[in-house]
Amino acid sequence: MAVSSVSSNLGVSQAAVAATTTNPNGTMNRDDFMKLLVAQLQNQDPEQPADSKELITQLSQLTSVEKLVTMNDTLAHLELGLASLANTQVSGLVGKHVSADTKSVFVADSGTSSVPYSLAGRADKVVITLRDADGAVVRREELGSTFPGSRTFTWDGMGADGNRVPVGRYTVEVSASTTAGGPVAASTAVSGLVTSIDYAKGYPEIVIGEARVMLGDVTSIAQ
Repeated sequence: MAVSSVSSNLGVSQAAVAATTTNPNGTMNRDDFMKLLVAQLQNQDPEQPADSKELITQLSQLTSVEKLVTMNDTLAHLELGLASLANTQVSGLVGKHVSADTKSVFVADSGTSSVPYSLAGRADKVVITLRDADGAVVRREELGSTFPGSRTFTWDGMGADGNRVPVGRYTVEVSASTTAGGPVAASTAVSGLVTSIDYAKGYPEIVIGEARVMLGDVTSIAQ
């Protein structure tokens, strides 16, 4: 009995070594698993044979895992295909007249966020106010002299307290005035000819003049 047990362990160990040699990273595929299974059956103790139900369960689990891995690979390729298609469609906006309204801006857990706005005339002071979902002011930025047209304020995601704000969307308010205190019409709505598409942040931003607009904020497209 002891000899049979040693032979069994030796056979399985040799199969395991062969599987490791085939896959140096230590992972096992279906073929490796089958080699180990066959080695176990060939070297098992005749008086204590392997439980057939347990073997079937192990095979079923391996099959399920393989299907999940295959599904993940398929979804990954599908995601790449959809991203490529979306990028192609967005690039078709270059040269077209686009209008967008950026009443809110999304802040991720890192990086900056573009806050587009437009001025009807030249302003000596522009104030950008950002509020959270409860209406509380998280950041107020005062800009200097700004020319009319579509512009962008780049928000670093930091609040007035010097800490990064939580991930989410924030309401944008824009006001502008002259040195004399006269108001200058300002809006979160921007429009103009799309000159390019910027992918610097990992997603497409539509460039209109000096403004960068998210595709989801576009309200109209014209030739």
